[in-house]
Amino acid sequence: MRALALLPALVSAVALAACAGEPPRAPAPPPALPAAAPSSPAAAPGPEPAAARPPLEFIHDDLPRAREKARAEGKALFVDAWAPWCHTCLSMKHYVLTDPSLRPFAERVVFADVDTDRPESAPFLERHEVTVWPTFFLFEPAGGEVIGLWRGAASVEELRELLREALLAMDSQAASALPADDPNRLLVEAKRAHSAGDHAAAVSAYRRALARGGEAWPRRSEALLGLLSALYRSRDAAACVDLGRAHVGEVKGAALPADFASILLSCAAALPDGKAQRAAREAAVARLRSIVERPPADASADDRADAWGLLAEGLEALGDAAGARAANESKLAVLERAAKEAKTPEAAAAYDYGRAMAYVALGRGDEAVAMLKEREAQMPGSYEPPARLAQVLHATGRDAEALAAVERAIGRAYGPRRLRYLKLRAEILQRLGQIAEQVATLREEVAGYEALPKGHASQAALDDARRRLAEAEKAQRGAKKR
Repeated sequence: MRALALLPALVSAVALAACAGEPPRAPAPPPALPAAAPSSPAAAPGPEPAAARPPLEFIHDDLPRAREKARAEGKALFVDAWAPWCHTCLSMKHYVLTDPSLRPFAERVVFADVDTDRPESAPFLERHEVTVWPTFFLFEPAGGEVIGLWRGAASVEELRELLREALLAMDSQAASALPADDPNRLLVEAKRAHSAGDHAAAVSAYRRALARGGEAWPRRSEALLGLLSALYRSRDAAACVDLGRAHVGEVKGAALPADFASILLSCAAALPDGKAQRAAREAAVARLRSIVERPPADASADDRADAWGLLAEGLEALGDAAGARAANESKLAVLERAAKEAKTPEAAAAYDYGRAMAYVALGRGDEAVAMLKEREAQMPGSYEPPARLAQVLHATGRDAEALAAVERAIGRAYGPRRLRYLKLRAEILQRLGQIAEQVATLREEVAGYEALPKGHASQAALDDARRRLAEAEKAQRGAKKR
């Protein structure tokens, strides 16, 4: 599943588990959306076939430049908030965002991406909450207000629809065309609050949008997922479970149904053991079974594998070890086929995390090690292959090798992700009995969290690092007394 930052109060076993500016130009009048066919691509430039169009051009890790370009040209700004460690981010970059059918939107949209672990991303993250990777934002050019938001994977058609709806919202906003209680306007309001981390306001706006839109509203599935996500972030596990169980069967889309089921599983894990928890898990598992048996036609290999992986985790939580193993085998088969068909090592790497976790779950850790060693040789500048390799080696008891691998990852990583690898190094050192080195690593981790800028800071992660440091220092003092 797309990477999701789990709250301390709602941690589950479900692993959803981050320039020189152009000279200003006078803004050109934006091409109008076709009034009679709002579902067609906005302002498609000419009749050339999609395959003949070049892919979108992104401004990388330079949001000030991207904002100024959007403002000067009167265009919306699309921002892909991603991270190199996020397998769904990689899948989107290699298999969706490269689709030539998206190119016509460049006439009305400036496209940018931001690696959320880089220091320059902190100011953006201070204003806009990213807890699911990737998260896609759309901003109107004048005031920079959110007019579109999508969390997690999307099909090409879902991404086109996000862009179309955002442009319609921008045009309607400029013309004051939508009444205050229009469901599409309320959905924009909900997404704006969700982006700002105001979960209570987001819940209220999502509920009003759903009430006004009714059951036939085309954006109902999108709004239901947004509401469930906002309830999850509000730590209201009971309300999240109630909503999830009521609507898990009706959400439609390429990845939305599995995403919805995944949040339901996470909220179920926050409930006390009992009938309500089990019923929620059973509802999510039933929906996931229907997804893997009849996957949406536009679901990517990453989407299909995620659904199998979530099914495995749900079955494991229900005590069905044999069913979980069979689901992991199916997940691995999907990923192996996709990796074999990938045209470059970088494209194949989108499947490495899922493959590695499936190998480990199936007791085939050696195959994960061989795969990740080969990937590191192919991508020597990336921190991701040695980091995953260290995780696998540590999980399979090969800690001396794991220590060497995590050192390579730490040397290449940056920002909050580097601190995650310091945590892993401390765990490896503890198992190796190197207590002094463990304490030194934990002190480095704590100092790193204390030094993070506000947009990257995490009080929960800092508190956890401090707790582990205190425990390690206590163990070190005890060892010295013996």
